[in-house]
Amino acid sequence: MFPLTDNQLKIVNHINGSLLVVAGPGSGKTRVLTERIINLLNMGKKRILSLTFSNKAAEEISERLKTAVDENVYENVFVGTIHSFCLDVVMNRGKLIGLPSGLMIFENESDRIEILKQVFNDLPEFRYLIQSDNSKNSLKNCLNRISKLKQNFISPDILQDSNLESDIKFSRIYRAYNNKMLAQKAIDFDDILFYAYKIFTERPQIAKSYTRLYKYIFVDEAQDLNEAQYKTIKGLCQNFSNIMMVGDPAQSIYGFNGSDSKFMTYYFKKDFNPSEYKLNENFRSTKRIIEAAKKIQKDSDSEAVYPLEGELEIKRFENEVTEAEWIANKIDSLLKDGDKWVEDIKYEDIAIIARNRYVLSTLVDVLKLKSIAYNYGSNSGNIESESLEIKIFEAGLRIIVNPYDNVHFNHICNLINYKNDLIGEIDTNYLVELFNIDFNGIDNDHKILLKALQKAWKILIDDEDRFSKSIDVIEEAFHLETKNKTLTDNDQYLIHEDIKMWKEHWKKYCSQTVAGNRSISHFRNQVSLGRTQMYDNSGVSLLTVHMSKGLEFNIVFLLGMNEGTFPDYRAVTEQSYKEELNNMFVALTRAKRMCFLTYPQSKTMPWGKTKIQSPSRFIKMIE
Repeated sequence: MFPLTDNQLKIVNHINGSLLVVAGPGSGKTRVLTERIINLLNMGKKRILSLTFSNKAAEEISERLKTAVDENVYENVFVGTIHSFCLDVVMNRGKLIGLPSGLMIFENESDRIEILKQVFNDLPEFRYLIQSDNSKNSLKNCLNRISKLKQNFISPDILQDSNLESDIKFSRIYRAYNNKMLAQKAIDFDDILFYAYKIFTERPQIAKSYTRLYKYIFVDEAQDLNEAQYKTIKGLCQNFSNIMMVGDPAQSIYGFNGSDSKFMTYYFKKDFNPSEYKLNENFRSTKRIIEAAKKIQKDSDSEAVYPLEGELEIKRFENEVTEAEWIANKIDSLLKDGDKWVEDIKYEDIAIIARNRYVLSTLVDVLKLKSIAYNYGSNSGNIESESLEIKIFEAGLRIIVNPYDNVHFNHICNLINYKNDLIGEIDTNYLVELFNIDFNGIDNDHKILLKALQKAWKILIDDEDRFSKSIDVIEEAFHLETKNKTLTDNDQYLIHEDIKMWKEHWKKYCSQTVAGNRSISHFRNQVSLGRTQMYDNSGVSLLTVHMSKGLEFNIVFLLGMNEGTFPDYRAVTEQSYKEELNNMFVALTRAKRMCFLTYPQSKTMPWGKTKIQSPSRFIKMIE
């Protein structure tokens, strides 16, 4: 590892006052951020809040800190995503703005759609929306509009004051949706920032209590801030100046989520008047890769540090099949023989990046044929169960922590075709109803497994820290059903994978929390936030550009480099094209030693027709 540069040392040794660090790719921004946190901790500056945009980035920062400071010192740092921090604020301080306690996240669109259906059913003038042939789109459009309103911190009261009749009318739906959610102690993702901002701005003494607790605040990947996130951070930091933002405007690629680098480069400078530093030395990539990246981003002033030329090659192929076969053969050759730029090459050293997921489909078929191991974005799992029995178990978990959750009780009844007159009633204790279900009366061959679910739920009601025991009970019943041959091969596979998944979620949760402080409600919300996801880096990584953000590999293949694919054909405005340039810049700079850009001259369309392809304008810029 290189010693810190003079510029990096100045940032690490900066003590008080706001700080803006513009850090190019491979410039050691994560190292500088963590070294500054370590320096402050070693100086006795207790309590630091470090916010980032992904759980994986938060884990990386946490691991670096854990190896650098004593355990009792590490306890003074909160490292997490903006959403995870704001959820803690809402859960702990929400009562001050009238929120109920014990809130649970409804992260699935299907759950929120069920809430909207109840809303429309209760409001006669909107009932036609769930009775029309286009009801699915109507519900989704309503959800999207509510999401946009919350992201702009527009409440039903504000919308009701509009001059437009359509806004006034929609405010009734919006208000009823919020009321239905809160009546069963539920919030959606947009609510997390919406309510945190409300707490900070309506109760400024709460914001002050947090900035008294956390003496320093760090915001990583600040170029990805959107308006709601920036306003929430600003609401937190009233009359507070020890905030550091780190990011790179050239790597701002989340415009579809409302992110804009101006919140870092303009508003943060205007609101906080920070000291500014620029990190432009690239410790990651070799010269040829950096030169190509500079042709994509003319304003990039990255300087190569490694005295290596590296390799950057552009390859043209007849079609996407020959393109995929060449990539697979090249990977096979590199794994066997190595290369002068990277001697001992492993699967984990290689990434294949495409602008969109569908571009990878032909390649996946070829990798399977050649038995080349691969993974999708290093993420090993889902947070949704696929088997009927574990879906029921998961819905029951939600009812255990929130007995007024009629959405998930309704879900269980639908899964087992169980009729209950109380479905949809808000004031019912559905936990009682959950144990009133007589699984013996259900037309289902897996009665041993279904009855085991109730036994597992009872274990959790008695002791929320016995999740492992509850899963063991289900697994024992699963093995008995397998022995009795009541499960199909597909059922066996799905149930086995779901049990394994929930075991992994709980194991990860236990590694993040202290025994005695665990609860099923906290666990379930951590799962919803993605904090319990496991990562598996085995095999070659197949990534979209957005998934590759923040990662680095010795060898990168950028495939499907055709006009209309990368840049995307929808990039027709100046702003959208600028974001495509940023996407290309990010993709190129994931490579450390070698980068191969490939494109086919023709593609077979889904309907069977062959279409001639042009090389991407980005290829031409680099050539």
